[in-house]
Amino acid sequence: MRVLICNCHGLIKLPALDLGAEVEVEYFDNLCKIKPPIETDEQVVIAGCSPNLLEGIFPNINAEFVNLLEHITLINHPTEKAKQLIHAAVQKSKQTKPVKTKTFDIQSKRALVIGGGVAGIEVAAQLAKNGVPVTLVEKMPFLGGTVAKLDRLYPEGTPYSHTLMPLINQLQTQDNIVRLFNTEITDVKGRVGDYRIGLRTNPRGVLECINCGKCIDVCPIEVNDAGKKRKAIYYMPTYPDMYAIDFEACTQCGECVKICPGKIDLNEKTKEQEIEAGTIIVATGLSWYDVSKVEEYGYARLEGVMKTLEFERAIASGTLRPKKVAIIYCAGSRDSKHLPYCSKICCLLGLKEAKLVKDRFPDAEVYVIAMDMRSYGTFEYLYNTLREKGVSFIKGKPSEVFRRDGRLVVRTEDLYTNELLDIEVDNVVLSSGFVADTATFDKLKIKLNGDFPILFENASLGNTELPRGIFTAGAATFPSGVAETLIDARKAAYSALNLLRQEKIKTKFPQAVVDEDQCSICRMCIGTCPYGAIAVVEEKIKINEELCMGCGICAITCPSYASQLEGWNNAGLYEQIRALTKKGDVLAILCKWSAYNATERAAYDKLNYPENVKIIRVPCSGAVDPSHVMLALHMGAQGVLIGGCYPNACHYARGNFRARAREQILKLNLDALGMKKDAVRLDWIGKDEAQKFVEIVKEMNK
Repeated sequence: MRVLICNCHGLIKLPALDLGAEVEVEYFDNLCKIKPPIETDEQVVIAGCSPNLLEGIFPNINAEFVNLLEHITLINHPTEKAKQLIHAAVQKSKQTKPVKTKTFDIQSKRALVIGGGVAGIEVAAQLAKNGVPVTLVEKMPFLGGTVAKLDRLYPEGTPYSHTLMPLINQLQTQDNIVRLFNTEITDVKGRVGDYRIGLRTNPRGVLECINCGKCIDVCPIEVNDAGKKRKAIYYMPTYPDMYAIDFEACTQCGECVKICPGKIDLNEKTKEQEIEAGTIIVATGLSWYDVSKVEEYGYARLEGVMKTLEFERAIASGTLRPKKVAIIYCAGSRDSKHLPYCSKICCLLGLKEAKLVKDRFPDAEVYVIAMDMRSYGTFEYLYNTLREKGVSFIKGKPSEVFRRDGRLVVRTEDLYTNELLDIEVDNVVLSSGFVADTATFDKLKIKLNGDFPILFENASLGNTELPRGIFTAGAATFPSGVAETLIDARKAAYSALNLLRQEKIKTKFPQAVVDEDQCSICRMCIGTCPYGAIAVVEEKIKINEELCMGCGICAITCPSYASQLEGWNNAGLYEQIRALTKKGDVLAILCKWSAYNATERAAYDKLNYPENVKIIRVPCSGAVDPSHVMLALHMGAQGVLIGGCYPNACHYARGNFRARAREQILKLNLDALGMKKDAVRLDWIGKDEAQKFVEIVKEMNK
């Protein structure tokens, strides 16, 4: 085994090491520039600066990294501790299985774009312009998504068509785009470069159309489509240029068939097909939160309480002429009972509706009730303009909406005046948050971590480690305005394009492996895998390499240690703990995505912590087993800190919650054994929370 030690141009002072005859130690001034040859399957230890940097310099090798710069030199810890860290890394590496190089052939050069809104249209057009064949699927009969239902786009105040139609026009000029409407994905199989996607196309009903509009005149069914009335057979001025039937509302009376000079088939069948694609782009857009769950605001219970989209469409169609309007911000957002996050664009939509009212009805009274106003960019100008136009901005959170003497009443505090107000209005507009399209991600076999944001790490969509070949675009990633959506769509398009231009992808990504001879088929690993990557096949536990993301949780769960993670396993971690832990130490076992990074930040912020704090980097806090903690305590550690990501921010879906469950069980066992249960601590530590990490380890040393 080789140990490569970098002194970072003399920053790291380390005497000669003797790690035994079987270990060859090599010293370098600057490993960043002098890259010694390392065999693909060779197991090495590299000691120097941050693993986050070294992993980028030495990709696709089997290495255990030791951070001497941030964990020794910059915080003035002794060289003896550095020797212990290197020795422990060597002992771990001796027990570690090498990570195999995996090769994926890009067999299909086609891209599948899910969603025909602004983002999906832009992604499809950009890919097609660069010669990529595209299949664009949209679940509705028309392109345009949410934007096609809006009246105007703010802050400019331009009609939606000024933005949407140029996008659709550029789409129509591309011959290599297959457009499928009323279509949803049903199943996804395969891997990056070779996906097989099942599609179901529901009937449109209208097969041939000259846009005469006679069918609307005879249709007896009226539908409220998000605040605007239409018939069961209807038309939208986007694309395609033909009518469609809403079969959920249609009674199949046949009147439209009788009068149509084209062709209408009320008995059209659902069609199913399977296509191949090398990459998938999810551009499913916005989904409003169900504000009827915010019962105190009376949506769907009190007439006149509306969502922003319903209100806008009703105003634009002329069916609503309010004299007094209250717009309630954060209806269900930033609320632990509903959506814990801010959806970013809700404030802007609220300002838009206020502007719409004042433009149409200058004498109308408009009240905007918000805890905070987040009007970034040019929307700040719109906010100031509305104040000048007489819109009343009240700082507070309404407690309820109710009826009194036939009028809607909003009861709210006003933190500016310290008063409790009852505001009588004609309409209440709820500016609610947005939720992720979980149905689509479920079909893609991607487990989300809560709702938004759909981070590449959280959703395991990253294309840097194990390339899934699945990307998100626009508001499918996080709620965004049209301008931001278009920028994000282009980014997703070119990420997909870069992938499809390759013939093969090689990656060295750790995945779980199962020793079939040792496995008892207890199935415990199946329930703990966050990605559904483990199943019983022909009476044997099998790992689906297409789904495994290398969190290592199954390896910790397995009672017979048959399941192991390449590059990291129980046996190796046991040896590392044995070699590193001394009496009186505090052992910090930290998630490499969050808590570990806080320790590096501490070094640069000059936040020193006790020398007896020894740090071990693990792929996920959920991969820490109670036996690891018990071993550290047995070796004399006075405390063990397990540091993980915050809830809803875990790189591996819910690994941190599994760590929490194990910690609670462990404390019960320690208490039963008469040991100090406070010796074990699990904390959520963000990558920038250096101060928090230092305070915790100092407290554990008291």
